[in-house]
Amino acid sequence: MTKVCLDTSFLISFADPSRPHHDIALGYYRYCLSNDIPMYISVVSAGEFEVKQSFTDLPLDTFRILPFNLPDALGAAHLFRVLHTEGSRDPCDARKIIINDLKIIAQAEEEGIGIILSEDENTMSRAASTLRTLSAAEAEVLLLKDGFTPGRLVTPDQTELPLISDLE
Repeated sequence: MTKVCLDTSFLISFADPSRPHHDIALGYYRYCLSNDIPMYISVVSAGEFEVKQSFTDLPLDTFRILPFNLPDALGAAHLFRVLHTEGSRDPCDARKIIINDLKIIAQAEEEGIGIILSEDENTMSRAASTLRTLSAAEAEVLLLKDGFTPGRLVTPDQTELPLISDLE
C-alpha cells in the first residue's frame, strides 16, 4: 500500500496559496484523499510548522500524526552516522545536515512509508538520495517543483509529464 509522509516544506506550500507550489501540493493532497492514500505528518514537522503558523490550521482529520519514538530516534542517529562516516560522499556535509530531516526520513523508514512529499531539494531530497545510494534508506523524496505527477506516488522513478492543468 502506498503511504506518503508530508514534510514541513510541503505543509507550508499546502497552507499558503501565495507559495509557488501551492497548487501542486493541493493536487497531491486531493489525489491522496480521493485514492485513500494515507498521509502522515511527523510531530517533528508539526513543531517546525507551528513556529510560523498554527498546526491546527491544517485539516488534521485527514492526516495521520506520527509521534517521534525511541526507534525513530535510534534510526535517525544511525542515518546521521551513515552520512557522516561514509564521509565525503555526503552532499550536505559542508553545512551539517538539519537533523530534523533525518528524523523524518527515519520515521518514514520505521513506518514503511516509501514517499516523502517535499519542497526541500537542498537538504531533505539530497540526504534521502544519498542514503538510498548508500543502501541506508529507501524513502524517495518527490519534489513539488517537479509538478503534480500522481503516478510517481506508486512508482517514484517513473518518468511522467506533469498534468497539463498543473502547468498553467
